[in-house]
Amino acid sequence: MKLTIAFFATLLLAFAQTPHTATPGPYRADADARKDLAAAQGRARADRKFVMVIFGANWCEDCRVLHRSLDSPEVRGYAESHFEVVSVDIGDDGKKNGDVAQNLGVSLDKGVPAAAFFAWDGTPVGRTNSGELEPSRNYKPAQILRFLQQIVDHQKITTPK
Repeated sequence: MKLTIAFFATLLLAFAQTPHTATPGPYRADADARKDLAAAQGRARADRKFVMVIFGANWCEDCRVLHRSLDSPEVRGYAESHFEVVSVDIGDDGKKNGDVAQNLGVSLDKGVPAAAFFAWDGTPVGRTNSGELEPSRNYKPAQILRFLQQIVDHQKITTPK
């Protein structure tokens, strides 16, 4: 019995001392949203691309699904050739980088992910303030592709269909 208790105590102590890493995801807690946005805007100007600024968090399933769609074979090439994408972490409480969202005219009231889109010259194209991307787990990559094509072809925010 003493051996069993000693074993579990040792195991518990070892586990407690093991460094734990955050769940990996598209939103980096240590990122500087303003610097990332400025860098993306510079690249977009040089390459004449749109800027897509996505507000979300790694704890948000819809946010992770949206990024998986953006990285899917159906969407990746189109997104990379037409957009500079910036992922902005809203943190565990949903309030981190709220000032950045506000400055870009993005409301998080309808949930996340929420995004703002800008033309290469910085002209605002639109925002998903009506919750267009919030139910991303319900969208297939082809729907996200059509959503992005509407932005590029018509400078219009639509609900993915």
